[in-house]
Amino acid sequence: MKRNKIYMMCMILAGILFFGSVGAIVRICMSYREGEQVYEELEEYIREPESTKEPEVEKSSEENSAFTFLQVDFESLQSINPEVIAWIQIPALDISYPVAKGTDNAYYLHHMINGETNKSGSIFMDYHNQEDFTDRNTIIYGHNMRDGSMFGTLEKYQNPGVYDVYPKFYVYVPGYVYEYHIFSCYAAPVNNATYTYSFPDVKDYQDFLGVIQASSEYDTGISVSEKDRVITLSTCVNTRKDYRYLVHGRLDQKISVEE
Repeated sequence: MKRNKIYMMCMILAGILFFGSVGAIVRICMSYREGEQVYEELEEYIREPESTKEPEVEKSSEENSAFTFLQVDFESLQSINPEVIAWIQIPALDISYPVAKGTDNAYYLHHMINGETNKSGSIFMDYHNQEDFTDRNTIIYGHNMRDGSMFGTLEKYQNPGVYDVYPKFYVYVPGYVYEYHIFSCYAAPVNNATYTYSFPDVKDYQDFLGVIQASSEYDTGISVSEKDRVITLSTCVNTRKDYRYLVHGRLDQKISVEE
């Protein structure tokens, strides 16, 4: 009789654990779906331009590729959230999201652009940075979501073949597109020098660039100097909670576009 009671208690406990696990999985899936729906709805504020007119380039550089830039309705996006400052597009990874900037680096970890709480959070700029992307190193964060959303595919740049497909990404701001050429990709500890956003003098910046170039998992053939501005994309490494996967891009050109 005693053994039967113990057996029944074990079965009840196992059932509780099982249904609790199922419930947790369902809640996670629902959270993913809610986040996906919100960002799908935001895509109505971007569109492919009807015209094929060549954009006006403010900075002399190599001839533009045939890439077609998005048209982003910032007025509508900022009516939803005035902290939306940009839109990021990474063609090789099919990443395309609004970028926010808050008053700290915590809020957008767990809040979407529309203010709703969600595990997906938002893509956001480090609050120390200037929102006009004029800092020497601008840092952009995004979650490494298991469903591949947000920066969930950023680690694919570990494969040089992905880099070769399309080594550039774009940041849209009202009236302009910033084109960045990726020059370094790697995983590093959370206390890495990557997160430096202020450089007292040129030597400090040169040292910083030397570190992040030398850290790259493979040679991209792209060089940077103290005259360049860079952007750092950062996401978690799911197998190492104390590590981040980092992608650095060099600003190649600032392109004027019609709004």
